[in-house]
Amino acid sequence: MNSPLTILLRVSRSFTPTLKRNFGIVLDIDGVLLRGRDLLPRTRDAIAQITHNGKFTIPTVFLTNGTNSMRAEKAQRLSEYLDLTVLPSQVVMAHSPLRMFVDLHDKHVLVVGQGPVKQIARTLGFKKVTSVDDLREMFPFLDCGDFSRRKTDFSKYVKPAFDPLQAIILLGEPVRWEGALQIISDVLLTNGDPGSLSYKRGTLPFPHLPIIACNVDLVWMAEKPLPLPRFGHGMFLHCLETIFEKQTGKELHYWAVLGKPTEMSYLHAAHCIQNQALDRGMDGPKCIYVVGDNPESDILGAKLFDRYLRHGGLGRFDHVDLDTFEDEVRPASLKIRRSIRRCVAVLVETGVYAEGCRLNGNIQPVSKLASELSPREQEALRCPDFVERDLFSALRMILSRERWIPPYSHSLSH
Repeated sequence: MNSPLTILLRVSRSFTPTLKRNFGIVLDIDGVLLRGRDLLPRTRDAIAQITHNGKFTIPTVFLTNGTNSMRAEKAQRLSEYLDLTVLPSQVVMAHSPLRMFVDLHDKHVLVVGQGPVKQIARTLGFKKVTSVDDLREMFPFLDCGDFSRRKTDFSKYVKPAFDPLQAIILLGEPVRWEGALQIISDVLLTNGDPGSLSYKRGTLPFPHLPIIACNVDLVWMAEKPLPLPRFGHGMFLHCLETIFEKQTGKELHYWAVLGKPTEMSYLHAAHCIQNQALDRGMDGPKCIYVVGDNPESDILGAKLFDRYLRHGGLGRFDHVDLDTFEDEVRPASLKIRRSIRRCVAVLVETGVYAEGCRLNGNIQPVSKLASELSPREQEALRCPDFVERDLFSALRMILSRERWIPPYSHSLSH
């Protein structure tokens, strides 16, 4: 007969935390950590479970569809919010994978969005960058929807020296949609030379200039007092697609679509997780957990990436050869698929989910490829593996599931 001490030892051993941290965590920001400019309740207590002395003990990446700042700036803001050190290498933004598009880095590109778009593009590797505002200044007659901007005397206009644009990078929605939509359409119709006065209707080059779109969210949640969702970049892209089709009778095509829910951003996040593990002398993570508040973005993306991992890249939902870009960022012996085997989706009941927002969705090519699946398969891609109250509960569940609870962690009895 076993003594009480023997039974106690067996029980304690069965719950002994493992010393191997062979997992990583990917966190959404808006709706999971923050609502607008405010921290959500228990956020700092949640992060305390995976940090010690201001540093992360678990490989952790912050994945956001934001595009109006650079990684270093976003990392600094997160550090201030969380009162600890968040490194730029821990932040993956919707535009972060643009570093991999080396074939476009030497080409003349039009960059669209808000914030320091030209600086962001140069940081990502693009050497010759023009913004919508640049085109508006060089060719003032293009953006004349505003009557006050209309030029009546074109005889005095002198066309500036201008090398034709060779690609379009859509970082995010601009401030003045009507003017930006007009100018982008002009760039497409003139094959990159919007100042050309010799354009003839019906001479559209096809295929058109390469376009890469970052962040396909249709809507986003504003500050706390406002319950209504705001239009996002995905809505702007829908407008651009419709305008192009009405003008040309042809469908707008994207070279690539970046940001959640496409696999490219999750592949980039997994790459960052692996690098953190290697820097800490840890084994390569076998599993990553994605924590988000949006079934149509965070959860769908996590499930797509899990499908990619399990099926060897056969379930990709964009036109980018993920293997090619993976080779660019790490040796073949350290392929993502050979280390990370699963991606687990964790939905938190905050942010978009808490507001009951069901307006979000995806633009093509994601939605077109997803439509090839059966209704049951499509629904399964939006079903999380776990649902938790908030970030604190989600991280507590993850650590418990992995049986890794450090002795210096804060109490988990909140």
